[in-house]
Amino acid sequence: MSLILSMLLMITLPGCGPKVVETDPTATSVDPKVSFSSGVTALQATPPDYTKGLAYFEQATTTDASLVKAWYNAAFCAQRLGDNAKAEQYYRKALELDPNMTGAIFNLGEVLKSSGKAADAVTLYQAYVTAHPDDIKALNNYSDVLTAAKQYDAAITQTHDVLAIDPKNVGAYRNMARAYLEQGNYQMSLLAGEKARSLSDTDPGIYNNMGLTYLAMKNEGAAIEQFKTAIKLDPSNMEANLNLGYIALNSGHYSLAQACFEPLAKEYPGNVQVQMGLAISMRGAQDYEGAEKIYVALLKQDPLNRNLVFNAATLQEKYVFNFKKALDILTDYQKAAAGTLSPTDELYARLERVKASEEEKKKADAAAAAEAERILEIKKHNEELLKAMDGQIKALEADIAKLQGQPCATPDVLDMASMVIEQAKPVIAENDASSAGDIKTFLDDAIAQVATLKEACAGAAPAPAPAPEGGMTPPPPPAPAPAPEGGMTPPPPPPQ
Repeated sequence: MSLILSMLLMITLPGCGPKVVETDPTATSVDPKVSFSSGVTALQATPPDYTKGLAYFEQATTTDASLVKAWYNAAFCAQRLGDNAKAEQYYRKALELDPNMTGAIFNLGEVLKSSGKAADAVTLYQAYVTAHPDDIKALNNYSDVLTAAKQYDAAITQTHDVLAIDPKNVGAYRNMARAYLEQGNYQMSLLAGEKARSLSDTDPGIYNNMGLTYLAMKNEGAAIEQFKTAIKLDPSNMEANLNLGYIALNSGHYSLAQACFEPLAKEYPGNVQVQMGLAISMRGAQDYEGAEKIYVALLKQDPLNRNLVFNAATLQEKYVFNFKKALDILTDYQKAAAGTLSPTDELYARLERVKASEEEKKKADAAAAAEAERILEIKKHNEELLKAMDGQIKALEADIAKLQGQPCATPDVLDMASMVIEQAKPVIAENDASSAGDIKTFLDDAIAQVATLKEACAGAAPAPAPAPEGGMTPPPPPAPAPAPEGGMTPPPPPPQ
């Protein structure tokens, strides 16, 4: 996690006039003053449109390279968009035209520092403070860039020079606290921070610096309280929001992190740290699509940012499981960084791991596709069973109706068959293919038993006709057998 140790300078736009009708920033024959005014209009929008403003100011400088304010504002827009290379170029152009343009000097110093060129920023301020030894703001900025250049003793000496001019200068104590923090002298850093707070308890930068010191001392609870106080005093404070946001990310408190990063993302759309913090918090909140959009935009802006590349790849590899996209991100970085990577760079191991994961996913996807096909075939088969069962049930109902009341018909068999029919009808009506196979088994058994019963009944003697209604006399008994031939007397009847 990278912690912010400096305050961005408040930048005012020179030459900002009333809103005007915008011109086409792609046109080549527009009055440069009109282009400049259109750029100002873009910056006065809510929120400011830095991209459009940059296009207008660049157009103005293209048609009139002597417009110092156009160069300055173009640099300002580029700085806000995170394009430090272009911002540096344009601030230097402005200073070529007006070497005493204080705003360009201060902002160029900030751009150089944030671009890792703190030594160049030291040279820039050194010349300025030599010519302006009483400019306290410049002296404080000089101390700040000395700290960034790791010239801690010089930075602390510079704060003493400021305090010699203004003994109660809050900025000097704040810079002193920062220099001691970077030097690793935490107790002196806290002491300088407390002194600054005693002079001004409403300066958010003081609390931010003290929070960083507590964080370095492994006292995260105290650090969080300092950052929260800084944000309470200035809700849009970039450093405090960034620091608290990254602490929240480390602890898995994604909603707090997102609340810290979102307002900064609107104000600093080109700041990679801000945007990446927001993307990670969105990833933690499972807004993968939103996080991916941020990563795509950032990678276009800063394709060689290693931390950004690995975070973007992590989203695809471990959260979305789109290993192809992860490979594309890592491969693009490998190509862009060609010649700067050592043979043992972790990138290569990461590439191999993602490739292996992609192969495993292909196999798993193939197996899943085969299983889905198998399930689909079973479903189709069962749906065909449902259609066939409809006709079988009608035939079975007809057989049951014919067998009802016949002495040869077993009531248990008919009742069982009727129960199976009652269970099968809802399955067919709801087209429940998942239950078709089981119901078909019971239905086939019922059909077989009823068929056996039909065969048994077909071979049985017809039942005797019922007695006629009305109480008629039954027919007489059959006549006695005739006497045997020869006149023999028949045997006497048996005794009664």
